[in-house]
Amino acid sequence: MKPYHQLTEEGKIKRMHGIARAALEHYDLGVARLRCVARDTNTTFRVDTTVRTTFALRVGAPRIDTEVDTATELAWLDALTDEPAIDSVCPHRNRAGELVTLVEHPGVPGERKCVLFDWLSGTPIGDGADRDDYRMLGELAARLHDHGERWQRPARLNPLVWNRVFYYPTEPVVLYDEPFRHLMTPERTAVVRAVESRCGAELSRIHREAPLSILHGDLHPWNVMRRNHRLFVFDFEDLMVGAPVQDIAITLFYNRKHEDYPGLCAAFEHGYTGLREWPVESEGQLEILMAARTVMFVNYVLRMDFDPDEYVPMAVERIKQVL
Repeated sequence: MKPYHQLTEEGKIKRMHGIARAALEHYDLGVARLRCVARDTNTTFRVDTTVRTTFALRVGAPRIDTEVDTATELAWLDALTDEPAIDSVCPHRNRAGELVTLVEHPGVPGERKCVLFDWLSGTPIGDGADRDDYRMLGELAARLHDHGERWQRPARLNPLVWNRVFYYPTEPVVLYDEPFRHLMTPERTAVVRAVESRCGAELSRIHREAPLSILHGDLHPWNVMRRNHRLFVFDFEDLMVGAPVQDIAITLFYNRKHEDYPGLCAAFEHGYTGLREWPVESEGQLEILMAARTVMFVNYVLRMDFDPDEYVPMAVERIKQVL
Protein backbone atom coordinates (compact mmCIF):
# COMPACT_ATOMS: atom_id res chain seq x y z
CA MET A 1 0.00 0.00 0.00
CA LYS A 2 1.38 3.40 -1.02
CA PRO A 3 2.22 5.70 1.93
CA TYR A 4 -0.46 8.32 2.57
CA HIS A 5 1.83 11.31 2.00
CA GLN A 6 2.67 10.05 -1.52
CA LEU A 7 -0.97 9.96 -2.62
CA THR A 8 -2.61 12.53 -4.88
CA GLU A 9 -5.33 14.70 -3.36
CA GLU A 10 -7.91 12.41 -4.93
CA GLY A 11 -6.13 9.40 -3.45
CA LYS A 12 -6.06 10.95 0.03
CA ILE A 13 -9.79 11.70 -0.11
CA LYS A 14 -10.49 8.13 -1.19
CA ARG A 15 -8.41 6.84 1.72
CA MET A 16 -10.22 9.20 4.13
CA HIS A 17 -13.53 7.72 3.02
CA GLY A 18 -12.37 4.57 4.78
CA ILE A 19 -11.91 6.50 8.04
CA ALA A 20 -15.34 8.11 7.64
CA ARG A 21 -17.09 4.80 7.01
CA ALA A 22 -15.32 3.22 9.99
CA ALA A 23 -16.49 6.11 12.19
CA LEU A 24 -20.09 5.89 10.97
CA GLU A 25 -20.23 2.24 12.03
CA HIS A 26 -20.42 3.59 15.60
CA TYR A 27 -23.76 5.33 14.89
CA ASP A 28 -27.20 3.95 14.20
CA LEU A 29 -27.46 5.42 10.73
CA GLY A 30 -28.37 3.95 7.39
CA VAL A 31 -25.87 5.70 5.12
CA ALA A 32 -27.17 6.28 1.59
CA ARG A 33 -24.37 8.58 0.39
CA LEU A 34 -21.06 9.80 1.73
CA ARG A 35 -19.36 12.75 0.08
CA CYS A 36 -16.24 14.75 0.97
CA VAL A 37 -17.15 18.45 0.98
CA ALA A 38 -14.09 20.11 2.55
CA ARG A 39 -10.44 19.36 3.22
CA ASP A 40 -8.35 21.74 5.28
CA THR A 41 -6.90 20.95 8.70
CA ASN A 42 -9.83 18.55 9.05
CA THR A 43 -11.77 16.59 6.44
CA THR A 44 -15.55 17.06 6.39
CA PHE A 45 -18.04 14.65 4.84
CA ARG A 46 -21.69 15.14 4.05
CA VAL A 47 -23.66 12.09 5.21
CA ASP A 48 -27.05 11.48 3.57
CA THR A 49 -29.08 8.75 5.23
CA THR A 50 -31.68 6.30 3.99
CA VAL A 51 -34.38 8.19 5.94
CA ARG A 52 -33.46 11.48 4.20
CA THR A 53 -31.70 13.13 7.11
CA THR A 54 -28.33 14.77 6.57
CA PHE A 55 -25.29 15.10 8.85
CA ALA A 56 -21.75 16.46 8.70
CA LEU A 57 -18.95 14.15 9.81
CA ARG A 58 -15.75 15.94 10.83
CA VAL A 59 -12.64 13.76 10.63
CA GLY A 60 -9.79 15.40 12.52
CA ALA A 61 -6.19 15.68 11.42
CA PRO A 62 -3.63 13.44 13.16
CA ARG A 63 -3.97 14.19 16.87
CA ILE A 64 -0.35 15.28 17.27
CA ASP A 65 -1.11 18.20 14.90
CA THR A 66 -4.39 19.32 16.45
CA GLU A 67 -4.11 18.70 20.17
CA VAL A 68 -6.74 21.22 21.17
CA ASP A 69 -9.37 20.34 23.71
CA THR A 70 -12.21 18.86 21.68
CA ALA A 71 -13.88 17.92 24.96
CA THR A 72 -14.35 21.62 25.80
CA GLU A 73 -15.71 22.39 22.34
CA LEU A 74 -18.30 19.63 22.54
CA ALA A 75 -19.21 20.30 26.17
CA TRP A 76 -20.05 23.92 25.35
CA LEU A 77 -21.95 22.95 22.20
CA ASP A 78 -23.90 20.45 24.28
CA ALA A 79 -24.77 23.24 26.74
CA LEU A 80 -25.75 25.61 23.91
CA THR A 81 -28.43 23.18 22.69
CA ASP A 82 -30.49 24.32 25.70
CA GLU A 83 -30.07 28.01 24.82
CA PRO A 84 -33.08 29.05 22.65
CA ALA A 85 -31.58 32.43 21.72
CA ILE A 86 -28.53 30.86 20.04
CA ASP A 87 -28.74 28.70 16.92
CA SER A 88 -25.62 26.54 16.86
CA VAL A 89 -24.57 23.29 15.26
CA CYS A 90 -25.53 20.22 17.32
CA PRO A 91 -23.13 17.30 17.92
CA HIS A 92 -24.52 13.76 18.13
CA ARG A 93 -23.50 10.93 20.43
CA ASN A 94 -22.42 7.54 19.13
CA ARG A 95 -23.86 4.22 20.32
CA ALA A 96 -21.60 4.32 23.38
CA GLY A 97 -22.95 7.75 24.35
CA GLU A 98 -19.74 9.58 23.40
CA LEU A 99 -19.52 12.76 21.34
CA VAL A 100 -16.06 11.85 19.99
CA THR A 101 -15.40 8.64 18.07
CA LEU A 102 -11.74 7.62 17.84
CA VAL A 103 -10.92 5.73 14.64
CA GLU A 104 -7.88 4.17 13.01
CA HIS A 105 -7.83 2.81 9.47
CA PRO A 106 -5.19 1.04 7.35
CA GLY A 107 -3.30 3.44 5.12
CA VAL A 108 -4.24 6.59 7.05
CA PRO A 109 -1.68 7.86 9.58
CA GLY A 110 -2.69 8.34 13.19
CA GLU A 111 -5.79 7.94 15.27
CA ARG A 112 -8.50 10.40 14.22
CA LYS A 113 -11.11 12.23 16.29
CA CYS A 114 -14.43 12.01 14.47
CA VAL A 115 -17.52 14.04 15.41
CA LEU A 116 -20.99 13.86 13.87
CA PHE A 117 -22.91 17.14 13.60
CA ASP A 118 -26.21 18.30 12.19
CA TRP A 119 -25.91 19.43 8.60
CA LEU A 120 -26.35 23.21 8.37
CA SER A 121 -27.96 24.43 5.17
CA GLY A 122 -27.88 28.06 4.16
CA THR A 123 -25.30 30.57 2.95
CA PRO A 124 -22.24 31.81 4.89
CA ILE A 125 -22.71 35.51 5.53
CA GLY A 126 -19.13 36.07 4.43
CA ASP A 127 -20.42 35.69 0.89
CA GLY A 128 -22.03 39.06 0.20
CA ALA A 129 -22.29 40.28 3.79
CA ASP A 130 -24.30 43.45 4.36
CA ARG A 131 -24.96 45.69 7.35
CA ASP A 132 -28.01 43.72 8.44
CA ASP A 133 -25.91 40.53 8.51
CA TYR A 134 -23.32 42.25 10.68
CA ARG A 135 -25.96 43.65 13.01
CA MET A 136 -27.28 40.12 13.54
CA LEU A 137 -23.70 38.88 13.89
CA GLY A 138 -23.13 41.45 16.65
CA GLU A 139 -26.23 40.19 18.44
CA LEU A 140 -25.04 36.59 18.06
CA ALA A 141 -21.61 37.48 19.46
CA ALA A 142 -23.21 39.22 22.46
CA ARG A 143 -25.40 36.19 23.20
CA LEU A 144 -22.44 33.83 22.93
CA HIS A 145 -20.43 36.04 25.30
CA ASP A 146 -23.31 36.11 27.78
CA HIS A 147 -23.60 32.33 27.70
CA GLY A 148 -19.82 31.85 27.89
CA GLU A 149 -19.71 33.95 31.06
CA ARG A 150 -22.58 32.02 32.66
CA TRP A 151 -21.44 28.55 31.68
CA GLN A 152 -19.80 26.59 34.48
CA ARG A 153 -17.42 24.37 32.58
CA PRO A 154 -16.23 21.15 34.22
CA ALA A 155 -12.82 21.42 35.88
CA ARG A 156 -11.42 18.53 33.83
CA LEU A 157 -11.55 20.57 30.61
CA ASN A 158 -8.43 22.22 29.24
CA PRO A 159 -9.32 24.85 26.60
CA LEU A 160 -6.92 27.03 24.66
CA VAL A 161 -5.99 30.35 26.28
CA TRP A 162 -5.20 33.35 24.04
CA ASN A 163 -2.76 35.06 26.39
CA ARG A 164 0.20 35.15 23.99
CA VAL A 165 0.69 35.61 20.26
CA PHE A 166 1.40 31.95 19.46
CA TYR A 167 -1.21 30.29 21.64
CA TYR A 168 -1.65 26.91 19.92
CA PRO A 169 0.47 24.53 22.03
CA THR A 170 1.28 22.08 19.22
CA GLU A 171 2.21 24.60 16.52
CA PRO A 172 5.96 25.30 16.34
CA VAL A 173 7.12 28.87 15.73
CA VAL A 174 9.03 28.71 12.43
CA LEU A 175 8.81 32.21 10.93
CA TYR A 176 12.27 33.19 12.24
CA ASP A 177 13.96 29.98 11.06
CA GLU A 178 16.66 29.77 8.39
CA PRO A 179 14.51 28.22 5.61
CA PHE A 180 12.31 31.32 5.53
CA ARG A 181 15.01 34.04 5.53
CA HIS A 182 14.30 34.82 1.86
CA LEU A 183 10.79 35.91 2.88
CA MET A 184 11.46 37.07 6.42
CA THR A 185 14.14 39.61 5.50
CA PRO A 186 15.88 41.52 8.32
CA GLU A 187 13.51 44.47 7.82
CA ARG A 188 10.39 42.28 7.91
CA THR A 189 11.74 40.33 10.87
CA ALA A 190 12.28 43.56 12.80
CA VAL A 191 8.69 44.65 12.10
CA VAL A 192 7.22 41.31 13.13
CA ARG A 193 9.29 41.08 16.32
CA ALA A 194 8.31 44.62 17.32
CA VAL A 195 4.62 43.95 16.72
CA GLU A 196 4.87 40.57 18.43
CA SER A 197 6.32 42.27 21.51
CA ARG A 198 3.62 44.95 21.58
CA CYS A 199 0.83 42.43 21.00
CA GLY A 200 2.21 40.12 23.66
CA ALA A 201 2.21 42.94 26.20
CA GLU A 202 -1.42 43.82 25.40
CA LEU A 203 -2.53 40.18 25.63
CA SER A 204 -0.84 39.86 29.02
CA ARG A 205 -2.52 43.07 30.23
CA ILE A 206 -5.96 41.90 29.09
CA HIS A 207 -5.56 38.60 30.90
CA ARG A 208 -4.51 40.38 34.08
CA GLU A 209 -7.27 42.98 34.08
CA ALA A 210 -10.31 41.84 32.08
CA PRO A 211 -12.98 39.28 33.02
CA LEU A 212 -12.25 36.06 31.15
CA SER A 213 -14.65 33.44 29.84
CA ILE A 214 -15.16 30.87 27.09
CA LEU A 215 -15.17 32.38 23.57
CA HIS A 216 -15.93 30.92 20.15
CA GLY A 217 -12.40 31.82 19.05
CA ASP A 218 -13.09 31.87 15.31
CA LEU A 219 -16.38 33.73 14.89
CA HIS A 220 -15.74 34.93 11.37
CA PRO A 221 -18.40 35.45 8.68
CA TRP A 222 -17.68 32.13 6.98
CA ASN A 223 -18.42 30.23 10.20
CA VAL A 224 -21.96 31.60 10.36
CA MET A 225 -24.79 30.46 8.09
CA ARG A 226 -27.77 32.64 7.14
CA ARG A 227 -31.07 30.81 6.77
CA ASN A 228 -34.54 32.35 6.82
CA HIS A 229 -33.29 35.60 8.42
CA ARG A 230 -31.56 33.66 11.23
CA LEU A 231 -27.88 33.01 11.85
CA PHE A 232 -26.52 29.57 12.72
CA VAL A 233 -22.99 29.36 14.14
CA PHE A 234 -20.64 26.41 13.74
CA ASP A 235 -16.93 25.44 13.85
CA PHE A 236 -16.24 25.86 17.56
CA GLU A 237 -12.96 23.93 17.27
CA ASP A 238 -10.81 26.98 18.11
CA LEU A 239 -12.80 27.74 21.26
CA MET A 240 -10.64 29.53 23.83
CA VAL A 241 -10.49 31.35 27.14
CA GLY A 242 -10.15 35.09 26.74
CA ALA A 243 -11.90 38.45 26.96
CA PRO A 244 -14.82 39.39 24.67
CA VAL A 245 -12.71 42.07 22.95
CA GLN A 246 -10.47 39.30 21.63
CA ASP A 247 -13.40 37.50 20.03
CA ILE A 248 -14.58 40.76 18.46
CA ALA A 249 -11.12 41.41 17.03
CA ILE A 250 -11.22 37.99 15.36
CA THR A 251 -14.66 38.66 13.86
CA LEU A 252 -13.83 42.13 12.52
CA PHE A 253 -10.43 40.98 11.24
CA TYR A 254 -12.21 39.54 8.22
CA ASN A 255 -13.83 41.42 5.33
CA ARG A 256 -11.42 44.33 5.84
CA LYS A 257 -11.26 44.83 2.07
CA HIS A 258 -15.04 45.16 1.84
CA GLU A 259 -15.99 48.53 0.35
CA ASP A 260 -18.39 49.13 3.27
CA TYR A 261 -16.12 47.80 6.02
CA PRO A 262 -16.65 50.82 8.36
CA GLY A 263 -20.41 50.43 7.93
CA LEU A 264 -20.22 46.68 8.66
CA CYS A 265 -18.22 47.36 11.85
CA ALA A 266 -20.71 50.01 12.97
CA ALA A 267 -23.61 47.62 12.33
CA PHE A 268 -21.87 44.89 14.33
CA GLU A 269 -21.32 47.26 17.26
CA HIS A 270 -24.95 48.40 17.08
CA GLY A 271 -26.19 44.81 17.28
CA TYR A 272 -23.79 43.95 20.10
CA THR A 273 -24.52 47.00 22.27
CA GLY A 274 -28.24 46.38 21.99
CA LEU A 275 -27.65 43.40 24.29
CA ARG A 276 -24.53 44.14 26.34
CA GLU A 277 -21.83 46.74 26.94
CA TRP A 278 -19.20 47.24 24.22
CA PRO A 279 -15.92 45.79 25.60
CA VAL A 280 -13.53 47.50 23.16
CA GLU A 281 -11.38 50.19 24.77
CA SER A 282 -10.30 51.77 21.48
CA GLU A 283 -9.89 51.13 17.78
CA GLY A 284 -6.17 50.86 18.48
CA GLN A 285 -6.81 47.94 20.81
CA LEU A 286 -8.60 46.07 18.04
CA GLU A 287 -5.73 46.81 15.64
CA ILE A 288 -3.20 45.37 18.09
CA LEU A 289 -5.22 42.18 18.53
CA MET A 290 -5.72 41.87 14.77
CA ALA A 291 -1.98 42.28 14.31
CA ALA A 292 -1.39 39.46 16.80
CA ARG A 293 -3.64 37.23 14.72
CA THR A 294 -1.81 38.25 11.54
CA VAL A 295 1.57 37.32 13.04
CA MET A 296 0.16 33.93 13.99
CA PHE A 297 -1.16 33.50 10.44
CA VAL A 298 2.25 34.34 8.98
CA ASN A 299 3.71 31.50 11.02
CA TYR A 300 0.87 29.17 9.99
CA VAL A 301 1.22 29.98 6.27
CA LEU A 302 4.97 29.36 6.38
CA ARG A 303 4.54 26.14 8.33
CA MET A 304 1.87 24.80 5.97
CA ASP A 305 3.35 26.28 2.76
CA PHE A 306 0.13 28.06 1.75
CA ASP A 307 1.38 30.54 -0.92
CA PRO A 308 3.80 32.31 1.45
CA ASP A 309 5.47 34.35 -1.34
CA GLU A 310 2.29 36.36 -1.76
CA TYR A 311 0.93 36.35 1.79
CA VAL A 312 4.01 37.21 3.86
CA PRO A 313 4.86 40.60 2.25
CA MET A 314 1.20 41.65 2.37
CA ALA A 315 0.78 40.59 6.01
CA VAL A 316 3.97 42.28 7.19
CA GLU A 317 2.95 45.51 5.47
CA ARG A 318 -0.41 45.33 7.25
CA ILE A 319 1.03 44.88 10.73
CA LYS A 320 3.66 47.53 10.04
CA GLN A 321 0.84 50.08 10.28
CA VAL A 322 0.28 49.10 13.91
CA LEU A 323 3.71 50.47 14.79
